[in-house]
Amino acid sequence: MKIRIGENLRKLRIKNELTQEKLAEVFGVSPQAISRWENNSTYPDVTMLPSIANYYNVSIDELMGMDDIRNVEKINSTFSIVHEYESKGMIDEAIQTLREAIKVYPNNCGFLSELALALTLKINTDTKFELVNEAITLSERVLLSSTNEKIRSTTKANLCFLYLKIYEDEKAIKLAKTLPHVWECREILLPEMFIEDDYIIELKKGIITVISVICEKIENSKKNKHSSIDKMIAIGPNTNWNDDLKGKIELLTQFLDVASIE
Repeated sequence: MKIRIGENLRKLRIKNELTQEKLAEVFGVSPQAISRWENNSTYPDVTMLPSIANYYNVSIDELMGMDDIRNVEKINSTFSIVHEYESKGMIDEAIQTLREAIKVYPNNCGFLSELALALTLKINTDTKFELVNEAITLSERVLLSSTNEKIRSTTKANLCFLYLKIYEDEKAIKLAKTLPHVWECREILLPEMFIEDDYIIELKKGIITVISVICEKIENSKKNKHSSIDKMIAIGPNTNWNDDLKGKIELLTQFLDVASIE
């Protein structure tokens, strides 16, 4: 657990337009001591914390950054609960949990993106125009405000499928073209971070993942419907993708034999 008292002391001092010298005078220490506190080289004596907190009119927890730590823990716990619901097909419960979380954290792009994903899963079984619109609005809002690459990438991928659901094919195609090429994806690049046996292991994992995704798309092409990649985006890959790998390779080979590629 990272104590953020130094960072918080500096922010509070600057917010109150105080110099290190002035603060040192208030608390009876040297300016060098204040500097060391703010750089996290040392911490104030525990007996001084109440006085410092009272001076700035904040709680000791807030002074030490404990509120921020608790928020992070609460947010992570909420994501875990949502992912558990989604993996069990309890989409309504996931949506409700996210709606409650967004009341507390209305600008948390992770929650907004996750709600759009959960709504997409709901749409797959209960196509309602208002749900599609809500999911699209949430996704577009995330793309306007989030700088987190993972959140943006996931949101873009999901939004492509949402646009297709309202027959905005051109928007979907345009957005899809902004996503990374396959040679920039994790499955291709990660093996290069390893050597010898570990390289082979990671390469096999990447190949299996790519083949499995492609095979699902082939199976869906036979049924003349879009792949459920949007489900993969929301709840992650099927952990049994390694099953029947030989059959998947045969399916891929057969498809390439009959498919015409210009």
